[in-house]
Amino acid sequence: MKDIISTQKIEKGMFVLELDRPWLETPFLLQGFLVEDDAQVADLKKYCATVTIDRSRSVGAHFVAEKKTDIRPHLQAGTQKPVTSMQSVHEDFGAFLKSLREQPPGRRPDRKPPAISTVDHQSLLEEELVYSAPIVDDVKQKLQSIRESLDGNISGDIREVVGLVSEMAEAVERNPDAMIWLARLRSTDEYSYDHAVDVSVHIMVLARFLGMPAKTVEMLGQVGLMQDIGKINLPDSVLNKQEELTAKELALMQSHVASSLEILAGQHGFSFEALAIVGSHHERFDGSGYPRRIRGERISLHAELAGLIDCYCAMTRKRSYRAAVSNQQALESLIGMRGTKFRAPIVDQLVQCLGLYPIGSLVELNSGEVGVVIQQNNVRRLKPRILVILNPDKSVERRPRTLDLIMDPATPTGELYRIVRSLPMNAYGINPADFYLG
Repeated sequence: MKDIISTQKIEKGMFVLELDRPWLETPFLLQGFLVEDDAQVADLKKYCATVTIDRSRSVGAHFVAEKKTDIRPHLQAGTQKPVTSMQSVHEDFGAFLKSLREQPPGRRPDRKPPAISTVDHQSLLEEELVYSAPIVDDVKQKLQSIRESLDGNISGDIREVVGLVSEMAEAVERNPDAMIWLARLRSTDEYSYDHAVDVSVHIMVLARFLGMPAKTVEMLGQVGLMQDIGKINLPDSVLNKQEELTAKELALMQSHVASSLEILAGQHGFSFEALAIVGSHHERFDGSGYPRRIRGERISLHAELAGLIDCYCAMTRKRSYRAAVSNQQALESLIGMRGTKFRAPIVDQLVQCLGLYPIGSLVELNSGEVGVVIQQNNVRRLKPRILVILNPDKSVERRPRTLDLIMDPATPTGELYRIVRSLPMNAYGINPADFYLG
């Protein structure tokens, strides 16, 4: 339930969804936040005349439950018993993630989608991870089959992998954080497959955040998965070259866009709009992209979203010629491209979607402990759920525990838990792979 109210009526406990002016013209860090102190009330009155309040994300007396109806049959009311608590069913989340990563691929019969919480309208993180892991495995196996069928008929494989996107889209709707985790946890160490799933999941998460229709979210997921399929025609000597590409090699690399269109044209599930996105996702706002060097508003919103997510995901994956960077470093790099490579509002929306501390970020707490962000809080967005992996003296926590900055707010000294800074990958000698950061 959303209401537009005068800032003179703003009170603590209200969730501010929209302002009557651009967010960047205000001191607020995030787009969408819970009003928790008098300073925020004063700033809202200073900078805005009206704001939009989301009652379903407000707290206390300002909370009004949202009537949520999912169009998907298996999520409609009455088909499942809803859960009423977000408390983890796994006390040792680190061990749980390890077992999940080692779980052999393959579906189990008679599986039912996880129930949706009445608290935040999402499935439990752990339950979603277990349920959706085989879906991600199936997608990557189909992608591998397409690669191996290069000289044969790949139409059937493409139909099957595109069909699986609808299941991933449903999982993103139930719990976007879980799908971001799975894109990393179920890694094949084969960049092309892992990157394709990364892009597909992230673009669906962003499209969902932007409020796009379910059909559009699914279509973008299909595009994200297949937009670079033409690279199967490129030699490994070009794809994995560590030195700078020659002009001839660069032209060959860029030809993968035309190859992708040739492969996907006429395939079931790929509309003219989807093909147009594939053909334009390497174009850039300042005209520096390819293959047509179009610029500005001539690049569609969907194509620019596809290009932005492709760029973000590529930076966070290790390549033969470049080390991976942290999620936050990747966001900082994209922020540096605001108004040049990508339209500023689109970059801003990605930052808002993933948060200041994206899933998988390494952070240090005011207690001195170090942890990994494993789940966002969509109301108090600076207070995510964290897997603590280092003690205050920076020794390894032998049994990593989860810490909810809302549910477990006090440090041993009585101070409220808070994140003091984001850390680079390998901080304090941490091996990111040990904690499933990439």
